[in-house]
Amino acid sequence: MNAKKSLDKSVQKTLKGKNISINYAENNNKYTNTKFFNVYRGFDFLGNIYVVRSYVQKKNNITWATLEILLKLMEYKFFSVRMFLDVPRNFSNLKWTTFLEKDFVNLVMDHNEYKEKVYCLNTRGRMIVTSFYEYLSGEKKIPEDSVHNPMANEETKVPFDKKKLDMIKRLNKLEPAKHIKYLFED
Repeated sequence: MNAKKSLDKSVQKTLKGKNISINYAENNNKYTNTKFFNVYRGFDFLGNIYVVRSYVQKKNNITWATLEILLKLMEYKFFSVRMFLDVPRNFSNLKWTTFLEKDFVNLVMDHNEYKEKVYCLNTRGRMIVTSFYEYLSGEKKIPEDSVHNPMANEETKVPFDKKKLDMIKRLNKLEPAKHIKYLFED
């Protein structure tokens, strides 16, 4: 596989004719006088997190802190209030009751002790997390229309949303890299 093809076209053009060899980092290269530029596969998975995070937050009307908590709780599968309290969070999401009122969790097992009850993310909470990962991996494309994307809605968007929407359009045109596709293809 040619590592040079994974670089941006403008970078490829700049490097053309230079004495720089482009290789994947896991290849075992013998020492030469040639300069090497190593391309690391798999470290670009979070490259578009800013755009995806902004879209998911606006679409679901949640803060970044709430999304972080949902990501951690999804990892737990089942959790107690005690486990929730162990998750680092800012003051706006400090209280369990506040988080519970936002309707992201379901009670799985009741208990007499408040901190011993067992919860899991409900359908809404799980969908936020799974859609975040699907958009991030490129499995799903972020909608560009104003009906499904609040960043495209003229009434609700802020000036910075236009730049994010332009990035979304460019992101949607990209084909996910093979090393990322393995995450969601059979």
